[in-house]
Amino acid sequence: MKVDLIKPAQLTPAPWRATHVLKPDLKILTDSISDYGLLSPLVVQQSSGLVIDGYHRLLAISSSKELTKAFSSGVPCVAVNVDDIDAMVMHIRINRPKGSIVAKHMSSIVKKIYQSRKYSIEEIDDLFNMNMAESELMLDGSLIKMRKVKEHVYSPAWIPIEAPAGAADSVVLERPPNEDR
Repeated sequence: MKVDLIKPAQLTPAPWRATHVLKPDLKILTDSISDYGLLSPLVVQQSSGLVIDGYHRLLAISSSKELTKAFSSGVPCVAVNVDDIDAMVMHIRINRPKGSIVAKHMSSIVKKIYQSRKYSIEEIDDLFNMNMAESELMLDGSLIKMRKVKEHVYSPAWIPIEAPAGAADSVVLERPPNEDR
């Protein structure tokens, strides 16, 4: 494995990401990188600099003045020679075992992969360790629903105990990276 330093400005977030990290978790990631360093390189598409794996690490670095300075010479990256479809396949195969996939976004990616005709449904099932029912659900997508996060009312139990009185009425909810479709 060859690891290269690539400047953050040369890296592009994938428009089809299937992962999402909430702001408190991004803060933990930022603190972790600050304390321990970047323990694994980002995986990027060689031809475009598209981030296949590591977008949230890149976001953590870019959103911290300290980390931006620490990584000013570049972020450790492994560049892989894959086309856009295999970049999507790689993204899901790297992230799904971590439990960090948003099903609705994965469904969109699986549809794009299938529509490309590069892989048959059986090959997609094998790539993502899905059974026929799961792949049909991913391709159909009609049963996979996403809450409209901004419109969802959360129980006060989700408000941190340290929050000031009345905080439940003023909680700002963040949106996932891809809009509800």
